[in-house]
Amino acid sequence: MTSARFALKKRSTDRMRSVDSHPRFSAPIVRANTRHSSRASGGMLAASSLERFRFAGARVGGVVTAAATRGGADELASPRPRAAPRSGTKKHRDDDDVFDDARKRPRDVTTADAPSTPPQPSTKPPPPSPLSQASVARTPFIAPSPARWRERYAPTCEACERDRKHCAHHAEVPLKLLIIGHNPSDHSWESGYSYSNPSNNMWKLLVRGEIIPSAWTSDDCPRLAGELGIGFTDAGTEPGNDANAYGRAVMKEWREDLYARLRGHLCRASGRAIGGEEGDVADEIDDAAKTWRATAAAFGPSVVAFAGKRQYAQLFDTIPKRVEVGKQPPGSLPPRWPFCEDATEVWVLPSSSGRAAMTREARETPYLELGARLAEVEWPRRDGGFRGGAERRREPMKVLLRYDR
Repeated sequence: MTSARFALKKRSTDRMRSVDSHPRFSAPIVRANTRHSSRASGGMLAASSLERFRFAGARVGGVVTAAATRGGADELASPRPRAAPRSGTKKHRDDDDVFDDARKRPRDVTTADAPSTPPQPSTKPPPPSPLSQASVARTPFIAPSPARWRERYAPTCEACERDRKHCAHHAEVPLKLLIIGHNPSDHSWESGYSYSNPSNNMWKLLVRGEIIPSAWTSDDCPRLAGELGIGFTDAGTEPGNDANAYGRAVMKEWREDLYARLRGHLCRASGRAIGGEEGDVADEIDDAAKTWRATAAAFGPSVVAFAGKRQYAQLFDTIPKRVEVGKQPPGSLPPRWPFCEDATEVWVLPSSSGRAAMTREARETPYLELGARLAEVEWPRRDGGFRGGAERRREPMKVLLRYDR
């Protein structure tokens, strides 16, 4: 019996030694035979034989040691602190994001690594002045041969009409009415007379509104500027019968060309020479804008009438959704409009084209209203052009500027 008990104890001791020698366990093993320990200690509670070892790694924070149990303490080993995040990882906050890696941190130009030298001024040339962008047409537009259409701001003698030349025999004067169409029809392009197509109603509408004598037709077109103060021009200077065939890009080009031609008429009507090569506007004089505004107020047409909504709407940078016929409010005119809004009224009339579908009343009423307004306009002007009664000046105009509202 004694031999069997000794063999069992030896096997238990060998097993405990194999655990002590294992490299993963660094804490000493507290072994005790409960039976023999209770005899040696007189009944004192010994360490449990189930407590074999404790981990010293990071996964186990601590265990109750046998010595602590004997001493009556409940001491725990402190947990190992968490490792710091690796460089370059992103920590999230409620307000913003912070980067630990300085290489990925947004650069702060206000820190000490900012260049010590002041920034150098840009060598890029400044944008051109609005004054230098304006241009003016030296002479009215005349269609190339064999076409005969032309702008009509003044009468044209028979010889200049026949030779397709600008007529210098009749000076341009401030007009009572300037009618702006969309573009010449093929018929007008060949005949030389505005709205000469038999299907167009312009001349009938002018008669209906009592704007011209009842017997006048398109054949009297060269007479209107000299005898009635009525001129004709178009937004575009190329022939065509379909207004919708010209897109937005073309209409923008037409707008700048139209403004240049209107400035040219204004300059010629004032009796001043046009300065600058190719009609370009110079800006050497400080009060040029005031000079241009005074010229526009004095020598601009009394009324400008657009014979159609489309060419008027295309003058805006953003095409308005709706354009009302009749007199336009002065504050609603297109940007860079070359005439003075306080001196030149702008009207929009229904299209006179036979293709425009509308009732007779809707077509004629605006022309009747325009005729009633023109009956109140004095022409020719007694003051020679200046509405304020000042003497008309004839000195050369070395600068010609765009009138910006």
